[in-house]
Amino acid sequence: MPKHQPTDPLGDEELPSADAYAVPADLDEPGSPKGSFPEADVVDVSFDDDAGPPRKKPSGLKVGIALAVLALAGGSLLAYRYVHRSRVLAAGMAKAEALIRQDTAAGYREAATLLEPLAEMDPLDAGSLRAFALAMLAADYRDPPAEQKAEALLVEPGRAEKVPVYANLASAALFLGRRAVGDATTYAGRARTSPWGGALQGRLALVAGNPEAGVDPATAAAALDPKLAAAQAVAGDLLRRARQDAAGARAAYQAALAVSPTHPRAALGLAKLALGSQIPLAEAIGPLQKLVGDTQATPRNERARAALLLAAIELRSGDRPAATAALEGIEGLDAAGRGWAERAARVMAEERKRYRAVLAAPAPLQSASDDDPPEVLAVEPEPPPPPPPPAPVLAPKKAMKHAAAPAAKKAAAAKKPAAKKPAPKTAAKKPVR
Repeated sequence: MPKHQPTDPLGDEELPSADAYAVPADLDEPGSPKGSFPEADVVDVSFDDDAGPPRKKPSGLKVGIALAVLALAGGSLLAYRYVHRSRVLAAGMAKAEALIRQDTAAGYREAATLLEPLAEMDPLDAGSLRAFALAMLAADYRDPPAEQKAEALLVEPGRAEKVPVYANLASAALFLGRRAVGDATTYAGRARTSPWGGALQGRLALVAGNPEAGVDPATAAAALDPKLAAAQAVAGDLLRRARQDAAGARAAYQAALAVSPTHPRAALGLAKLALGSQIPLAEAIGPLQKLVGDTQATPRNERARAALLLAAIELRSGDRPAATAALEGIEGLDAAGRGWAERAARVMAEERKRYRAVLAAPAPLQSASDDDPPEVLAVEPEPPPPPPPPAPVLAPKKAMKHAAAPAAKKAAAAKKPAAKKPAPKTAAKKPVR
Protein backbone atom coordinates (compact mmCIF):
# COMPACT_ATOMS: atom_id res chain seq x y z
CA MET A 1 0.00 0.00 0.00
CA PRO A 2 1.56 3.30 -1.00
CA LYS A 3 2.42 5.73 1.80
CA HIS A 4 0.36 8.92 2.16
CA GLN A 5 2.17 12.03 0.87
CA PRO A 6 1.69 15.33 2.85
CA THR A 7 0.02 18.12 0.97
CA ASP A 8 2.25 21.21 0.35
CA PRO A 9 0.18 24.39 0.86
CA LEU A 10 2.56 26.37 -1.36
CA GLY A 11 2.23 23.99 -4.17
CA ASP A 12 5.23 23.54 -6.33
CA GLU A 13 6.58 27.10 -5.78
CA GLU A 14 10.32 27.05 -5.14
CA LEU A 15 11.43 28.40 -1.75
CA PRO A 16 14.10 31.13 -1.72
CA SER A 17 17.55 30.11 -0.63
CA ALA A 18 19.27 31.43 2.53
CA ASP A 19 21.45 33.66 0.39
CA ALA A 20 18.45 35.74 -0.47
CA TYR A 21 18.49 37.26 3.08
CA ALA A 22 22.19 38.02 3.21
CA VAL A 23 23.30 41.67 3.33
CA PRO A 24 24.95 42.74 0.07
CA ALA A 25 28.69 43.09 0.36
CA ASP A 26 28.71 46.69 -0.80
CA LEU A 27 26.42 47.70 2.10
CA ASP A 28 28.02 45.47 4.68
CA GLU A 29 31.46 47.03 4.35
CA PRO A 30 31.72 50.39 6.13
CA GLY A 31 34.40 51.63 3.77
CA SER A 32 32.39 50.99 0.63
CA PRO A 33 31.21 54.20 -1.11
CA LYS A 34 27.84 52.68 -1.69
CA GLY A 35 27.39 51.76 1.94
CA SER A 36 28.50 55.02 3.53
CA PHE A 37 26.37 58.08 4.20
CA PRO A 38 27.08 61.53 5.63
CA GLU A 39 26.90 61.41 9.45
CA ALA A 40 24.32 64.22 9.74
CA ASP A 41 21.95 62.45 7.38
CA VAL A 42 22.09 59.01 8.96
CA VAL A 43 18.64 57.90 9.98
CA ASP A 44 17.97 55.22 12.52
CA VAL A 45 15.65 52.87 10.66
CA SER A 46 15.50 50.10 13.21
CA PHE A 47 12.09 48.54 13.50
CA ASP A 48 12.10 47.81 17.22
CA ASP A 49 8.50 47.89 18.41
CA ASP A 50 9.44 49.99 21.47
CA ALA A 51 11.77 52.34 19.69
CA GLY A 52 9.11 54.64 18.29
CA PRO A 53 9.41 56.52 15.04
CA PRO A 54 12.80 56.97 13.37
CA ARG A 55 14.92 59.69 14.99
CA LYS A 56 18.05 61.55 14.12
CA LYS A 57 21.17 61.39 16.29
CA PRO A 58 21.76 64.63 18.27
CA SER A 59 24.05 67.13 16.71
CA GLY A 60 27.16 68.57 18.43
CA LEU A 61 25.32 71.77 19.43
CA LYS A 62 22.64 69.84 21.21
CA VAL A 63 25.21 67.74 23.02
CA GLY A 64 27.01 70.88 24.18
CA ILE A 65 23.81 72.41 25.45
CA ALA A 66 22.98 69.22 27.33
CA LEU A 67 26.43 69.12 28.92
CA ALA A 68 26.14 72.77 29.94
CA VAL A 69 22.79 72.11 31.58
CA LEU A 70 24.23 69.13 33.42
CA ALA A 71 27.22 71.18 34.57
CA LEU A 72 24.95 73.96 35.80
CA ALA A 73 22.78 71.46 37.67
CA GLY A 74 25.86 69.83 39.19
CA GLY A 75 27.24 73.18 40.28
CA SER A 76 23.93 74.13 41.81
CA LEU A 77 23.83 70.83 43.66
CA LEU A 78 27.35 71.34 44.99
CA ALA A 79 26.51 74.88 46.07
CA TYR A 80 23.38 73.64 47.81
CA ARG A 81 25.32 70.90 49.57
CA TYR A 82 27.95 73.43 50.70
CA VAL A 83 25.32 75.82 52.05
CA HIS A 84 23.44 72.96 53.69
CA ARG A 85 26.66 71.66 55.28
CA SER A 86 27.50 75.13 56.61
CA ARG A 87 24.03 75.50 58.09
CA VAL A 88 24.18 72.07 59.75
CA LEU A 89 27.57 72.87 61.25
CA ALA A 90 26.49 76.28 62.50
CA ALA A 91 23.26 74.97 64.05
CA GLY A 92 24.97 71.97 65.64
CA MET A 93 27.81 73.99 67.14
CA ALA A 94 25.41 76.61 68.51
CA LYS A 95 23.39 73.91 70.25
CA ALA A 96 26.55 72.26 71.59
CA GLU A 97 27.85 75.55 72.97
CA ALA A 98 24.54 76.10 74.78
CA LEU A 99 24.88 72.67 76.39
CA ILE A 100 28.48 73.28 77.39
CA ARG A 101 27.57 76.57 79.04
CA GLN A 102 25.58 74.65 81.67
CA ASP A 103 28.94 73.41 83.04
CA THR A 104 27.48 70.07 84.14
CA ALA A 105 28.37 66.47 83.38
CA ALA A 106 25.13 65.98 81.46
CA GLY A 107 25.70 69.11 79.37
CA TYR A 108 29.26 68.15 78.42
CA ARG A 109 28.28 64.57 77.60
CA GLU A 110 25.33 65.56 75.41
CA ALA A 111 27.40 68.16 73.58
CA ALA A 112 30.16 65.63 72.88
CA THR A 113 27.62 63.18 71.42
CA LEU A 114 26.02 65.87 69.26
CA LEU A 115 29.39 66.98 67.91
CA GLU A 116 30.69 63.52 67.02
CA PRO A 117 29.48 63.51 63.37
CA LEU A 118 30.16 67.23 63.01
CA ALA A 119 33.79 66.75 64.04
CA GLU A 120 34.25 64.47 61.02
CA MET A 121 32.87 67.20 58.74
CA ASP A 122 34.92 69.97 60.38
CA PRO A 123 37.94 68.64 62.32
CA LEU A 124 39.16 72.14 63.21
CA ASP A 125 36.28 74.04 64.79
CA ALA A 126 33.74 71.33 65.53
CA GLY A 127 36.54 68.93 66.46
CA SER A 128 38.04 71.47 68.89
CA LEU A 129 34.67 72.13 70.51
CA ARG A 130 34.07 68.41 70.99
CA ALA A 131 37.58 68.05 72.44
CA PHE A 132 36.80 70.76 75.00
CA ALA A 133 33.57 69.05 76.08
CA LEU A 134 35.41 65.75 76.53
CA ALA A 135 38.32 67.44 78.34
CA MET A 136 35.95 68.99 80.91
CA LEU A 137 34.35 65.58 81.46
CA ALA A 138 37.80 64.19 82.16
CA ALA A 139 38.88 67.08 84.41
CA ASP A 140 35.77 67.39 86.59
CA TYR A 141 33.98 64.06 86.36
CA ARG A 142 36.66 61.35 86.27
CA ASP A 143 36.19 60.07 82.72
CA PRO A 144 39.50 58.62 81.42
CA PRO A 145 38.09 57.51 78.01
CA ALA A 146 36.96 61.09 77.43
CA GLU A 147 40.52 62.27 78.03
CA GLN A 148 41.89 59.90 75.37
CA LYS A 149 39.28 60.97 72.83
CA ALA A 150 40.01 64.64 73.49
CA GLU A 151 43.73 64.16 72.91
CA ALA A 152 43.08 62.41 69.59
CA LEU A 153 40.80 65.22 68.41
CA LEU A 154 43.42 67.88 69.24
CA VAL A 155 46.07 66.51 66.85
CA GLU A 156 44.80 68.23 63.70
CA PRO A 157 43.79 71.57 65.32
CA GLY A 158 47.20 71.69 67.00
CA ARG A 159 48.88 71.62 63.58
CA ALA A 160 46.71 74.36 62.12
CA GLU A 161 48.24 77.70 61.17
CA LYS A 162 45.80 79.36 63.58
CA VAL A 163 44.85 77.11 66.49
CA PRO A 164 41.12 77.42 67.32
CA VAL A 165 40.23 78.94 70.70
CA TYR A 166 38.41 75.82 71.84
CA ALA A 167 41.51 73.74 71.09
CA ASN A 168 43.52 75.87 73.55
CA LEU A 169 40.70 75.64 76.08
CA ALA A 170 40.61 71.86 75.70
CA SER A 171 44.36 71.61 76.32
CA ALA A 172 44.01 73.83 79.40
CA ALA A 173 41.20 71.63 80.75
CA LEU A 174 43.24 68.45 80.21
CA PHE A 175 46.18 69.90 82.14
CA LEU A 176 43.79 71.14 84.83
CA GLY A 177 42.58 67.58 85.33
CA ARG A 178 46.21 66.47 85.74
CA ARG A 179 46.82 69.38 88.16
CA ALA A 180 49.63 70.62 85.90
CA VAL A 181 49.00 74.27 86.74
CA GLY A 182 51.83 75.77 84.68
CA ASP A 183 50.91 74.15 81.37
CA ALA A 184 47.21 74.71 81.96
CA THR A 185 47.80 78.41 82.66
CA THR A 186 49.73 78.77 79.40
CA TYR A 187 46.90 77.38 77.29
CA ALA A 188 44.21 79.26 79.23
CA GLY A 189 46.14 82.48 78.62
CA ARG A 190 46.14 81.80 74.87
CA ALA A 191 42.34 81.66 75.03
CA ARG A 192 41.99 84.90 77.00
CA THR A 193 39.65 86.34 74.35
CA SER A 194 37.01 83.85 75.52
CA PRO A 195 35.25 84.13 78.91
CA TRP A 196 36.05 80.44 79.32
CA GLY A 197 39.72 81.42 79.55
CA GLY A 198 39.05 83.60 82.61
CA ALA A 199 36.92 80.90 84.20
CA LEU A 200 39.70 78.35 83.82
CA GLN A 201 42.28 80.79 85.16
CA GLY A 202 40.13 81.20 88.26
CA ARG A 203 39.94 77.43 88.67
CA LEU A 204 43.70 77.13 88.32
CA ALA A 205 44.26 79.78 91.02
CA LEU A 206 42.17 77.67 93.43
CA VAL A 207 44.17 74.54 92.57
CA ALA A 208 47.43 76.43 93.10
CA GLY A 209 46.29 77.62 96.53
CA ASN A 210 46.41 81.27 95.50
CA PRO A 211 42.77 82.33 95.19
CA GLU A 212 43.57 86.03 95.16
CA ALA A 213 45.33 85.61 91.80
CA GLY A 214 42.16 84.27 90.22
CA VAL A 215 39.70 86.92 91.38
CA ASP A 216 40.29 89.43 88.58
CA PRO A 217 40.19 87.05 85.57
CA ALA A 218 37.17 85.14 86.92
CA THR A 219 35.12 88.20 87.84
CA ALA A 220 36.00 89.81 84.50
CA ALA A 221 34.79 86.69 82.68
CA ALA A 222 31.56 86.69 84.70
CA ALA A 223 30.99 90.35 83.87
CA LEU A 224 31.75 89.77 80.17
CA ASP A 225 29.30 86.85 79.97
CA PRO A 226 26.83 86.94 82.90
CA LYS A 227 25.13 83.73 81.71
CA LEU A 228 28.29 81.62 81.72
CA ALA A 229 27.64 79.40 84.74
CA ALA A 230 31.26 78.26 85.04
CA ALA A 231 32.56 81.82 85.35
CA GLN A 232 29.87 82.86 87.86
CA ALA A 233 30.39 79.84 90.12
CA VAL A 234 34.16 80.07 90.26
CA ALA A 235 33.93 83.84 90.82
CA GLY A 236 31.68 83.08 93.81
CA ASP A 237 34.25 80.70 95.27
CA LEU A 238 37.05 83.20 94.80
CA LEU A 239 35.11 86.07 96.37
CA ARG A 240 34.16 83.87 99.32
CA ARG A 241 37.62 82.46 99.95
CA ALA A 242 39.97 85.29 98.96
CA ARG A 243 37.93 88.39 99.76
CA GLN A 244 35.43 87.09 102.37
CA ASP A 245 32.85 88.91 100.28
CA ALA A 246 29.72 86.97 101.23
CA ALA A 247 27.35 89.29 99.36
CA GLY A 248 29.33 89.13 96.12
CA ALA A 249 29.72 85.36 96.39
CA ARG A 250 26.02 84.91 97.05
CA ALA A 251 25.08 86.95 93.95
CA ALA A 252 27.52 84.97 91.78
CA TYR A 253 26.21 81.59 92.99
CA GLN A 254 22.62 82.65 92.40
CA ALA A 255 23.47 83.85 88.88
CA ALA A 256 25.04 80.46 88.08
CA LEU A 257 22.02 78.56 89.43
CA ALA A 258 19.65 80.76 87.42
CA VAL A 259 21.33 79.51 84.23
CA SER A 260 22.11 75.96 85.40
CA PRO A 261 19.80 74.87 88.28
CA THR A 262 21.85 71.75 89.13
CA HIS A 263 25.28 73.41 88.99
CA PRO A 264 27.36 71.56 91.63
CA ARG A 265 29.88 74.28 92.52
CA ALA A 266 27.19 76.95 92.91
CA ALA A 267 24.89 74.77 95.04
CA LEU A 268 27.76 73.71 97.30
CA GLY A 269 28.97 77.32 97.53
CA LEU A 270 25.61 78.52 98.89
CA ALA A 271 25.74 75.72 101.47
CA LYS A 272 29.18 76.89 102.62
CA LEU A 273 27.90 80.42 103.07
CA ALA A 274 25.00 79.06 105.14
CA LEU A 275 27.25 76.93 107.34
CA GLY A 276 29.47 79.97 107.83
CA SER A 277 26.43 81.86 109.19
CA GLN A 278 26.59 84.32 106.29
CA ILE A 279 23.19 83.58 104.71
CA PRO A 280 20.01 81.93 106.05
CA LEU A 281 20.13 78.14 106.21
CA ALA A 282 16.88 77.81 104.25
CA GLU A 283 18.41 79.52 101.21
CA ALA A 284 20.87 76.67 100.67
CA ILE A 285 18.50 73.73 101.26
CA GLY A 286 16.55 73.97 97.98
CA PRO A 287 19.56 73.87 95.58
CA LEU A 288 21.14 71.04 97.57
CA GLN A 289 17.95 68.96 97.47
CA LYS A 290 17.65 69.53 93.71
CA LEU A 291 21.24 68.39 93.21
CA VAL A 292 20.83 65.31 95.42
CA GLY A 293 17.66 64.32 93.59
CA ASP A 294 19.16 64.62 90.08
CA THR A 295 20.02 60.92 89.87
CA GLN A 296 19.81 60.73 86.06
CA ALA A 297 22.26 63.49 85.12
CA THR A 298 24.47 64.36 88.12
CA PRO A 299 27.34 61.96 88.93
CA ARG A 300 27.17 60.05 92.19
CA ASN A 301 30.09 61.74 93.96
CA GLU A 302 28.62 65.20 93.31
CA ARG A 303 25.29 64.11 94.81
CA ALA A 304 27.09 62.54 97.76
CA ARG A 305 28.95 65.76 98.55
CA ALA A 306 25.71 67.73 98.36
CA ALA A 307 24.04 65.22 100.71
CA LEU A 308 26.85 65.66 103.26
CA LEU A 309 26.44 69.44 103.35
CA LEU A 310 22.65 69.07 103.42
CA ALA A 311 22.93 66.81 106.48
CA ALA A 312 25.10 69.39 108.25
CA ILE A 313 22.60 72.16 107.53
CA GLU A 314 19.68 70.00 108.74
CA LEU A 315 21.57 69.25 111.95
CA ARG A 316 22.26 72.96 112.43
CA SER A 317 18.56 73.72 112.00
CA GLY A 318 17.61 70.97 114.47
CA ASP A 319 16.01 68.49 112.05
CA ARG A 320 17.84 65.25 112.91
CA PRO A 321 15.53 62.93 110.92
CA ALA A 322 16.16 64.96 107.75
CA ALA A 323 19.91 64.87 108.39
CA THR A 324 19.82 61.10 108.85
CA ALA A 325 17.81 60.65 105.66
CA ALA A 326 20.33 62.73 103.70
CA LEU A 327 23.24 60.61 104.92
CA GLU A 328 21.41 57.34 104.29
CA GLY A 329 20.89 58.35 100.67
CA ILE A 330 24.65 58.46 99.97
CA GLU A 331 25.60 55.54 97.71
CA GLY A 332 28.79 53.50 97.81
CA LEU A 333 29.78 54.13 101.43
CA ASP A 334 31.13 51.31 103.57
CA ALA A 335 30.86 51.31 107.37
CA ALA A 336 34.01 53.41 107.81
CA GLY A 337 32.87 55.94 105.21
CA ARG A 338 29.45 56.18 106.79
CA GLY A 339 31.02 56.85 110.18
CA TRP A 340 33.22 59.57 108.68
CA ALA A 341 30.20 61.22 107.04
CA GLU A 342 28.24 61.27 110.31
CA ARG A 343 31.16 62.80 112.24
CA ALA A 344 31.91 65.32 109.47
CA ALA A 345 28.27 66.47 109.35
CA ARG A 346 28.28 67.04 113.11
CA VAL A 347 31.59 68.92 112.95
CA MET A 348 30.30 71.26 110.23
CA ALA A 349 27.02 71.74 112.06
CA GLU A 350 28.77 72.75 115.28
CA GLU A 351 31.13 75.24 113.64
CA ARG A 352 29.40 78.56 113.21
CA LYS A 353 32.34 80.54 111.92
CA ARG A 354 33.89 80.53 108.44
CA TYR A 355 33.29 77.28 106.55
CA ARG A 356 36.15 74.80 106.75
CA ALA A 357 36.25 71.49 104.90
CA VAL A 358 36.80 68.26 106.82
CA LEU A 359 39.94 66.21 106.31
CA ALA A 360 40.28 62.67 104.94
CA ALA A 361 37.04 62.40 102.97
CA PRO A 362 36.52 58.89 101.49
CA ALA A 363 36.59 58.53 97.68
CA PRO A 364 32.79 58.49 97.15
CA LEU A 365 32.58 61.91 98.83
CA GLN A 366 35.41 63.60 96.93
CA SER A 367 34.33 66.13 94.31
CA ALA A 368 36.18 68.46 91.96
CA SER A 369 33.36 70.95 92.52
CA ASP A 370 34.33 71.25 96.22
CA ASP A 371 37.99 72.19 96.24
CA ASP A 372 38.12 74.05 99.55
CA PRO A 373 41.30 72.93 101.38
CA PRO A 374 40.50 70.43 104.17
CA GLU A 375 41.29 71.91 107.57
CA VAL A 376 39.31 70.13 110.31
CA LEU A 377 39.41 66.59 111.63
CA ALA A 378 36.29 64.47 111.53
CA VAL A 379 36.18 63.92 115.27
CA GLU A 380 33.27 64.10 117.62
CA PRO A 381 32.85 67.62 118.99
CA GLU A 382 33.79 68.01 122.63
CA PRO A 383 30.72 67.90 124.82
CA PRO A 384 29.82 71.22 126.43
CA PRO A 385 31.01 71.68 130.04
CA PRO A 386 28.49 70.65 132.69
CA PRO A 387 26.48 73.48 134.21
CA PRO A 388 27.62 74.72 137.66
CA PRO A 389 25.86 73.10 140.63
CA PRO A 390 22.93 75.11 141.99
CA ALA A 391 23.48 77.22 145.12
CA PRO A 392 22.19 75.59 148.35
CA VAL A 393 18.76 76.78 149.39
CA LEU A 394 18.50 77.61 153.11
CA ALA A 395 15.38 77.35 155.24
CA PRO A 396 13.65 80.73 155.81
CA LYS A 397 14.27 80.87 159.62
CA LYS A 398 17.85 79.86 159.42
CA ALA A 399 18.34 82.27 156.62
CA MET A 400 16.87 85.07 158.76
CA LYS A 401 18.97 84.05 161.77
CA HIS A 402 22.12 83.94 159.73
CA ALA A 403 21.19 87.17 158.06
CA ALA A 404 20.46 88.88 161.44
CA ALA A 405 23.67 87.75 163.11
CA PRO A 406 25.99 89.79 160.95
CA ALA A 407 23.67 92.79 161.29
CA ALA A 408 23.69 92.49 165.17
CA LYS A 409 27.43 92.20 165.18
CA LYS A 410 27.69 95.35 163.09
CA ALA A 411 25.35 97.24 165.45
CA ALA A 412 27.29 96.14 168.60
CA ALA A 413 30.52 97.16 166.98
CA ALA A 414 29.06 100.55 166.22
CA LYS A 415 27.96 101.12 169.91
CA LYS A 416 31.25 100.02 171.46
CA PRO A 417 33.50 103.01 172.18
CA ALA A 418 36.63 103.14 170.25
CA ALA A 419 39.76 102.33 172.22
CA LYS A 420 41.89 105.34 173.01
CA LYS A 421 45.33 105.29 171.65
CA PRO A 422 48.09 105.85 174.21
CA ALA A 423 49.66 109.28 174.09
CA PRO A 424 53.02 109.31 172.52
CA LYS A 425 55.90 109.58 174.93
CA THR A 426 57.76 112.85 174.89
CA ALA A 427 61.38 113.30 175.86
CA ALA A 428 62.02 114.92 179.32
CA LYS A 429 63.13 118.48 179.16
CA LYS A 430 66.47 119.32 180.71
CA PRO A 431 66.60 122.18 183.22
CA VAL A 432 67.99 125.38 181.89
CA ARG A 433 70.95 126.61 183.73
